[in-house]
Amino acid sequence: MPAWGRTRIGLRCSGGPVAWNIFFPLTVHVFAPGLVAAAPLPAGTVLEAGQLRPAEIDWAEETSPPQVQAAALVGRTLARPLAAGEALRLSNLRPRQWFAAGDTVRVVAQGRGFSVVGEGQALSNGIEGQVARVRTDTGRIVAGQPIGERRIEVAL
Repeated sequence: MPAWGRTRIGLRCSGGPVAWNIFFPLTVHVFAPGLVAAAPLPAGTVLEAGQLRPAEIDWAEETSPPQVQAAALVGRTLARPLAAGEALRLSNLRPRQWFAAGDTVRVVAQGRGFSVVGEGQALSNGIEGQVARVRTDTGRIVAGQPIGERRIEVAL
């Protein structure tokens, strides 16, 4: 069972004349600092520092983690509207597109104790959290994670 958020706790009696179990639903709240919308924000809003303010929020309210660094959110786009005072969570943000298909990208191939850097042409869009494909200068096609502006990381 999850340690926080909505969960349940069980109680068992095995020592009486009849054994029984009962489960009680409960909600565990975890309050800590996080960022909330300073005013209502519609979907599609490109975030600015003045639109966010720190507040004490319930981290366990949703499975998506709340955001705590305003500087990392500036320029990100909201995927859904937020009410004033609502916590800003990762699931509220649109994934970033680091590069488009056809762009020249820097390929960083990393293995245990080494790293190789080269260039290639993106065969797919480089969207945060999704695998992207790149054709290297040698013609080989590799797949990896977009990690920054026109950068992809390939694990070896």
